[in-house]
Amino acid sequence: MARRVRKPNWSLVMARLRRRVAAGDVAAIRDLGLTLAEGIQDRSGRSIVRRNSSYAVRLLRRAAESGDAVAASTLGYSYDVGRGIRRDISLALQWYRQATRMGDSTAASNIATVYRDKGNLRLAHKWVLRAMEMGDGDAAVTAGYGYLYGIGVRRDSRCAGRMLRRALRSSEISMYGWEEALYNLALAAVDSGYRYRAIPLLKQANADCDYPEAASLLSQILAKRTELVPCRCRRNLNKRLRGHARCQLHGTVSFGGHPREQRRKRGISGRKRRAPRRQ
Repeated sequence: MARRVRKPNWSLVMARLRRRVAAGDVAAIRDLGLTLAEGIQDRSGRSIVRRNSSYAVRLLRRAAESGDAVAASTLGYSYDVGRGIRRDISLALQWYRQATRMGDSTAASNIATVYRDKGNLRLAHKWVLRAMEMGDGDAAVTAGYGYLYGIGVRRDSRCAGRMLRRALRSSEISMYGWEEALYNLALAAVDSGYRYRAIPLLKQANADCDYPEAASLLSQILAKRTELVPCRCRRNLNKRLRGHARCQLHGTVSFGGHPREQRRKRGISGRKRRAPRRQ
């Protein structure tokens, strides 16, 4: 018989969290700051925990100054996008670097996107590699994409393959990143003249039917088209952002600012808390 899971009593959860904050518990200070940064909503969109971004920033600063890596990374993100405080990229980078020194790989990845948006793709690639070495599987996908198309680094298809396979082995990777790694390995096979090796990779990438680019390329291969026209853009990334390869389907990429990433809320107790990842 399936075990019934009770919905959390958020009034009780928040009351307990505030008592721990009053007692000086650094983890509670961080968790309260993360929760108030965006608030909590139920499935119908009704607010359960009201957002208080400015108070969240004060809590995150307090936790970051006490040595909490996730708090430091999230504080950097707040400065980066101007959430609860005036936007300041210099301070954002300062807190991201501090979080990276404390072991937060998301902060290193966010530094990479800051430099990417500034147009310094070489420095962006350097920080992507650092995030990858810290265990970030999504950063390994970005590194592999960079080597595959020569973005911020000299083009190297063998190195791209190693990075992408490393991403697939990572336990710290999103499902979107895992599927994108498969898709880019398929593109590497197509570009090397082994289009039929791409078929199982594309089938895996689109196993849950949410990757139209993979489905399109698979149908072209199965139809035995002489000339394949795949999408070579980054997945789920605004086409106006830097960091895309040239794509026949979407033309030359124009450069613009970054959007905020939609993120799923997580509960507080018993789950690993992460800083927001910049697009």
